[in-house]
Amino acid sequence: MKLIPCKFMKTIDSTVAGFSFFACLLFGGCVVGDKNSGNAVVKSDPFASSAEPAPQKTDKAEWKVVFEADWSDETIGEEPADLFVLDGSYVISEKDGNKALALPGAPVGDFGFLFGPRVKGKPVELRARIFSTRKGRRMPAFAAGLGGVNSYRLRLNPAAKTLHLSRGEEILEKVPLEWKSGLWTNLRFRAEPKGDEGAILSAKVWSSDETEPADWALTFKDSEPFAGGKCTLWGYPYAGTEIFFDDLEILALSSEE
Repeated sequence: MKLIPCKFMKTIDSTVAGFSFFACLLFGGCVVGDKNSGNAVVKSDPFASSAEPAPQKTDKAEWKVVFEADWSDETIGEEPADLFVLDGSYVISEKDGNKALALPGAPVGDFGFLFGPRVKGKPVELRARIFSTRKGRRMPAFAAGLGGVNSYRLRLNPAAKTLHLSRGEEILEKVPLEWKSGLWTNLRFRAEPKGDEGAILSAKVWSSDETEPADWALTFKDSEPFAGGKCTLWGYPYAGTEIFFDDLEILALSSEE
């Protein structure tokens, strides 16, 4: 029996090794020896394309400002053109070095105005700052409305030390309130429609020398549907002192895909 020279055997081994490597690339896998254990380990083809994950649809809901007014571009002594005044003499005045919307202290009555877009079918929030002072035992009052003139109204009644929510002439909820004369009062008033199940109303107020409360001061679940509409603000100058409104904002919650 004739033996094959060693050099020739090395040539054959190199040829077989090259063939094996090509086969690994062609068929998408390669078997190599684990030099520590002696077992065969299967490695996947590093050039094989991996399937990309399918895009997932997500619903994003965020509050967007749909109206804002700080009166900085308005003329002092004039009524802003983008307001619909229901009653009262609302004009731009100067307050603390800034422009603000002012209601005079006389005559005494209920004076309000409509403003902003007609938000319907989605949650809406009204934000504003209000300033006035007491005179002796007499105190002013203020209110904010959502959904038009005859819908929800949040009234700050400093004389009675209450904050109450009403729909039309019906008072729905009432909570205690401590108002501070001579300081700006911050207000947030929100309505979240729930279709035929009604709506959830939330509100909070705090003075300019305080931080915004983490929780709503007033929350009410109404069984009546909320149709939406324009926002309103009201002043009741019972103390005979001016009432100022500033930094108005209307936000609406919209869903995007």
